[in-house]
Amino acid sequence: MLKKLLASIGVGGTTVDTVLDHNAVLPGEVLSGQILIRGGTVDQTIDHIDLVLMTEAEVDDGDHERRVALPLGVFRASGSLTATAGEEIVLPFAFTLPLETPVNHVEELRSPNHPYLPLVQVPVWLHTDLAIDHAVDAEDRDYVYVRPLPQMRRLIAAFESLGLVLYSADVEQGTARAGTMATSLGCYQELEFRPATTRHGGLQEVEITFIPHGRKMAVLMEIDRSSRGDGYSAFVMDEAWESVDWVAELARRLA
Repeated sequence: MLKKLLASIGVGGTTVDTVLDHNAVLPGEVLSGQILIRGGTVDQTIDHIDLVLMTEAEVDDGDHERRVALPLGVFRASGSLTATAGEEIVLPFAFTLPLETPVNHVEELRSPNHPYLPLVQVPVWLHTDLAIDHAVDAEDRDYVYVRPLPQMRRLIAAFESLGLVLYSADVEQGTARAGTMATSLGCYQELEFRPATTRHGGLQEVEITFIPHGRKMAVLMEIDRSSRGDGYSAFVMDEAWESVDWVAELARRLA
């Protein structure tokens, strides 16, 4: 009885460890690994095991902003099972990252010829929720490095050719829309570009949001000019995006 009581409050109870096969992936790719469950001092029933893809998003409270943990998707890894005392269970898993998963691979987000890394405040992690009957849920956290899609990297390089380098990246809670396309995860990512030099015709910063949808990607662009205020532009990178001169296209939209 004492062992059961202790296990119910987490002492000598079942433990979990999630091991990723690889932790650097593209949105839309498969994230796989194994969940290792080790039985404690007594048998315990696990209601279910969920893998929750998480990020942090900024929320505007009027006078200030705060960061909150936000789930991007929940993937059921197992239904009910029994963790026998002293037993080890290995559960393989594999699921596809949503195309809208925020990107945070700092090295690959860097403007190609710029010496400094951008400020990327975009943690993405996998939370393992081990729901044990009559006990506190066990937790595990594994960070994921999400690489930018090729379309993103092409625009980052094009901006640099125009004298604008990626300065920072973050995630905002809410929905972003560009034409008929909209984000669907309850948040959207913003990439902020700033002039590499102080002389850039009054252009102060450009923020862009990517909205992937199937084989297409909408881009929402907010342009901040000291003389004319904010301006907005939206366009779609379709299946033929590789053949487009994006330096010329962005220069036209920033003019």
